[in-house]
Amino acid sequence: MKKLLNILIVMSLLATQANAQNILTLEECISIALENNLSIKRARNNALSAKAGYTQSKMQFLPALSAGASHSWSEGLSFDQTSAELVNTTTLLGRGAVEGSLTIFDGFQNIYGLQRANYLYQAAEQEVRSNELVTETSVVSGFLNIINIRENLKIQNQVSDLLKEQLGREEKRERAGVGDMEQVYNFRSQVAQQDLRIVNLSNDLQTAKLTLVQLLLLDPLDDYDFQGVTPNDTQLEKELDSYQSVYEKAREFSPSLKSAELNLEASKKSYKMSKYTWMPSLDVSASYGTGWSSNVRNSVDNTVVDPTQQFRDNASTGATFRMNIPLFTRFNNRTQMQRQKISYLNAELTLQDTENQVRNQVQQAYLDLLNAKESYRAAKESLLNLNNAFEFSKRRYENGTVDFVTYLVSLNGKNNGELELSRAKYSILFRKLILDIYIGELDTELINFQLN
Repeated sequence: MKKLLNILIVMSLLATQANAQNILTLEECISIALENNLSIKRARNNALSAKAGYTQSKMQFLPALSAGASHSWSEGLSFDQTSAELVNTTTLLGRGAVEGSLTIFDGFQNIYGLQRANYLYQAAEQEVRSNELVTETSVVSGFLNIINIRENLKIQNQVSDLLKEQLGREEKRERAGVGDMEQVYNFRSQVAQQDLRIVNLSNDLQTAKLTLVQLLLLDPLDDYDFQGVTPNDTQLEKELDSYQSVYEKAREFSPSLKSAELNLEASKKSYKMSKYTWMPSLDVSASYGTGWSSNVRNSVDNTVVDPTQQFRDNASTGATFRMNIPLFTRFNNRTQMQRQKISYLNAELTLQDTENQVRNQVQQAYLDLLNAKESYRAAKESLLNLNNAFEFSKRRYENGTVDFVTYLVSLNGKNNGELELSRAKYSILFRKLILDIYIGELDTELINFQLN
């Protein structure tokens, strides 16, 4: 019996753990997204491929070395190069050779090729970081959307509790014969409408959670929740650096801009390579070879000379200097140069477009943050006045000196004021985090400090 009880306890604990909710912080969400995102993985693979290309371009300066061997059989009339005679018999031949070559000059193709491969590799590395920034921005947006809806839901639940409290009060007054049934119906209507708002917000919250879970490439069937964030009033009211300072930081940090600049340099090297394809190339090669034949025989007993001896006797060496001058290539070189020039001009346009995008992103994020701070200051002042007006209206309504409509208008004003303040707070936090991402100063310690 005791053993069975222990088994049931263990099974209960395992079931509890299996159904436990996974609570994720903003930093954890960013880390998971950076690990799982397919675009980042693809960019990392492209960077590995570019690195391999860069390594190979360095190897192009080394000499090439090859070796080969062959064994052949022939029947009938043939010329035996090893024995240097015409034979009409069964012939067995064996050959072996080693050859090495070295490019002395190839019109700077290897030099510019190495430089281009280096730029492409660096650009691919920056492209990885650029994809990471896009992912971080999406995660921050999705995460704070959840927190904002949750805060809105909290405010609506508080309003619901207040309305239900007033409804209970009116129902007691009506049952005591001193109340008005019309007021009871009015409060019941407001409670029902408030319940509908809460249901809709709850649905929005679940949708926002699913969207973020899908962004993180997690299993939607698992139960995930996200740890809240409390905006720090000191951070909310902190003065911003000047736009020029922020923009210079963003421009210096921007991986997409660095990638465009590096791709432009790579395109420039490709253009230079195409301009020098008309130049002569010079390379040197050396070889060593030997062979044996079944037709090489001893003069005494007409037996085949030992292959080892033949290899020594038939050894040959050689060296070659080759110069290649492209006199006429059916205009291939000219066409290639024209194409590379166009690619270079397009790379310049891409750089300009990227610069504009970075400038626009920073300008928009900076302006949004300034506007959010102004809205926050106005919302704080507004909510203070709305709270005072609501408390005054509430006391007068409970004393019977104002009607229900006046009370409801005051309550809705207070509710809207709280929502606006909440939106302003999270708008500042969101815009600040986005701007920090753009300038490469996303402070995960600050994020952890703000989690509640």
